[in-house]
Amino acid sequence: MSRCNKCGVDILDNTCECPLCHSVLDVGHASVAGNEKNAAGVVDITYNGMYPNAAVSVRRFRFAERLVLFTSVVAMMGLMLANIIGRPFVAWTVIIGLILVYVNTALRMAITGRVGYQSKTLWLTFIAVAILIGIDALTGFRGWSLNAVLPSAILLLSLITFILLFVNIRNWQSYIPLEIFLVVVSVFMLILSLFGVITYPNIVYIALAVSVLLLSGTLILGGDRAKRELFRRFHI
Repeated sequence: MSRCNKCGVDILDNTCECPLCHSVLDVGHASVAGNEKNAAGVVDITYNGMYPNAAVSVRRFRFAERLVLFTSVVAMMGLMLANIIGRPFVAWTVIIGLILVYVNTALRMAITGRVGYQSKTLWLTFIAVAILIGIDALTGFRGWSLNAVLPSAILLLSLITFILLFVNIRNWQSYIPLEIFLVVVSVFMLILSLFGVITYPNIVYIALAVSVLLLSGTLILGGDRAKRELFRRFHI
């Protein structure tokens, strides 16, 4: 039995996420007012607390999301108008537009809750890296996005994954595919550095070492559960 500290509700099954807010659950005890058998002989469990009105909260958050989206559209229209009246240079307008796209995407992912926090973290990091590479390309492509941003993103995701292993320790094996993905991307960056696309390979070496260490540690310390997860996911 688990409890969601955010919503304040008790969860009877063995799920790892709250069905209302999708937060990681803590092991707790249900607050039972009294257990009585019904006519069928089944124990009824009555809770002292009431479930929060999740629908009202979601509507409020979605209104805030639409308000931010409308404000972003107005801001972009104003920037484009100022750009047309002023100098005919659109790079800075596109950069601000990319930032606004990221803000609205992050806000929508945080509100809708249609994907788990692992997927949200991965997608938001991927979108942030893509936007920064785009900004680098719009400003003359000096290479800082590939030399610093991409390896730093791998290090950040490795750190987040390491923390999530302990936060969601009951389902830690679910992070093995993400760890494999980080190793694959790190190897891809190493190939780019060998071909001279990435000109500062030291941080690439660090990212590769950290991702490999994280994966190997999970597989070695995980034992049979890690093997079963690999077989379930990849049949190996």
